Amino acid sequence: MDREWELKALCRSGHDPDIWFSRRTWTVAKRLCEVCPVRDECLEAILAREAQTPDSLRAGIAAGLTGAQRASLARARRREEPVKPRPKPPGAGRAKAPCGTKSAYERHRRLGEPIDQACREANARANREYRRTGSTRVPAGR
Repeated sequence: MDREWELKALCRSGHDPDIWFSRRTWTVAKRLCEVCPVRDECLEAILAREAQTPDSLRAGIAAGLTGAQRASLARARRREEPVKPRPKPPGAGRAKAPCGTKSAYERHRRLGEPIDQACREANARANREYRRTGSTRVPAGR
């Protein structure tokens, strides 16, 4: 983010920095912010900087707004923006189980796909093994 605009901000022109953080002087700070030529840039920058900041830790006056006002504005903006699903990176997740396995049989059932003979036989084999051993664990070496 280009920050050249900060050099034009009124808060940098010799004013005591404490006026933006003392409740007694907030009215002075707000008046300065109202006439500041870079107020819009300041607002966008402070909202970006405070994006992950809890509401209770937003302090002082910035862009003419208190911490609570900035938190409220940030919440309103988040509600307006449609939530975009993040695309999965290529190769993410596990590969599909090949047909002829119990996992593939379960996938076919879950997705409502036609079940091929190899998957039916794998499911029957797994069920027989479970009834015989009482376990779904595959013995080592298989």
